[in-house]
Amino acid sequence: MTMAFLDSYLSYQPLVRPEDFDVCPILLTQPAEDRWTPLHLSEPFLKRVQKVPVRTVMLERAGHYPLEQPGLSQMVEAIDDFYRRVARN
Repeated sequence: MTMAFLDSYLSYQPLVRPEDFDVCPILLTQPAEDRWTPLHLSEPFLKRVQKVPVRTVMLERAGHYPLEQPGLSQMVEAIDDFYRRVARN
């Protein structure tokens, strides 16, 4: 890992504050066994989003890249359900 990457990671600021985000609903498909980016790292950011619905779906027995079952199937189903709901509205 380079120092430039570390610096960009630690000093990143989104272009739109989470409190101001109003573009579309958000779906987080969170692998339950993700040791690189566990859910508790995303929650503070997502809690700040108030203008759009935020949905989190936990993917059972899946790691950071959810290739394991049943997590992979759960992710596909969650994304399919999400875009169908958004398309209806």
